[in-house]
Amino acid sequence: MIYSPTMAIRESIEGAFSLSTSRFFFRDHFEESSEDVCIEKVIRILLNDKLLTSLVASPMQYRELGAGFVISEGLAHRINGVEVNGTDINVFADQSAQPGTFFTESSGGASSGILKPGITSSVTIDAEGIFTVISGIVSTLWEKTGGAHCSVLFCKNELIAKSSDVGRHNTVDKVIGYAALNDVDLSSCVLGCTGRQPAGMITKAVNAGIPIVISKAATTREGIALAYRSGLTLICRVKENSFRIYTHPNRVQGTDKRSAGHT
Repeated sequence: MIYSPTMAIRESIEGAFSLSTSRFFFRDHFEESSEDVCIEKVIRILLNDKLLTSLVASPMQYRELGAGFVISEGLAHRINGVEVNGTDINVFADQSAQPGTFFTESSGGASSGILKPGITSSVTIDAEGIFTVISGIVSTLWEKTGGAHCSVLFCKNELIAKSSDVGRHNTVDKVIGYAALNDVDLSSCVLGCTGRQPAGMITKAVNAGIPIVISKAATTREGIALAYRSGLTLICRVKENSFRIYTHPNRVQGTDKRSAGHT
């Protein structure tokens, strides 16, 4: 069952939202109203004391965000440490590539333009597993504000990381960063997302070595093409009883079976 309550793990979102007032129109009249809204901060990411870029992000899980950004942008293979000073995130790693000029992807995040070689992984998943991954993306911050994305990371059928943010690209960086800081083998993981999967989002998964990406949202032509070239299995538009596999269906168990009446 999609959005299973047992998968709605509660997150620590202290400081990520604030109460705001508004004039609320309902049916035929206005009234004073208050609600929780997301907080966004401009943060800076540094690599070995040198500024990489600035991002807009929710003010939580800064260590994971910085570590994951460096990995997902193809700048290093391992993280040696992360220091957070206010809104400055200084990541320490043995740098393996030099970025050019960062540009803004359609995902809304800054991109280095680096793409690592394709993915090789024997990880597979079945239909039940796909629905389970999507069940995990119910976010505490989204429930309170309606203004946040969420990503989850599953390894060996276990939910190991879950992160919310105002930016969908940041949620991916945060779960990748959790894995990097805890020595999790990302080539054995499955990534689940609330957000759309254009090429920029696929690039992050490829650079991290994640073989399967699952999203409740859509993808783009360029996202599909990049996933295909990179050997990544891309599954999107997951609904209660359906999903679409766009690339490398060999990692999804049972794709060679068809229902009665089809040939």
